[in-house]
Amino acid sequence: MSQLSMKSVKSVKSTFKKLDNNSAYVQIAVSAGGGFVAGFVFFRISKLLAICVGGAILTIELAVQSGIVTIDWNKVLRQPDQAQNRAESSANARALARGPFSPNDRVLDPELIDKAKQLVLSSARLSVAFLGGFLLGFGFA
Repeated sequence: MSQLSMKSVKSVKSTFKKLDNNSAYVQIAVSAGGGFVAGFVFFRISKLLAICVGGAILTIELAVQSGIVTIDWNKVLRQPDQAQNRAESSANARALARGPFSPNDRVLDPELIDKAKQLVLSSARLSVAFLGGFLLGFGFA
């Protein structure tokens, strides 16, 4: 596990331990507030992303309809198979070159996942309050 992830796990643990020393009301309030902010931000970003993607789709469609852009649908329909074949061969070549285990893999470390599960299970009140706040923030966004 990298040094950065170990430091972040330690800081999260220390924060949860500090919150565990407070009353249940403080724990619920802090977790719900954090969840609300996270849900609100997540929803705003997802709405912005939806607007950008939708705008791009409409812009391309308008350009096609006005004759600015022409699309060769036969080529478009053939291309995913070609791209998939290239991606598979490239991924296979990279995997063979670096070996079965590499520090550059983007896969989550199972040890980190287990620690996160233990953290959530050990502070159920904080997790439930965070989830409730997240859903409220998502709803109010």
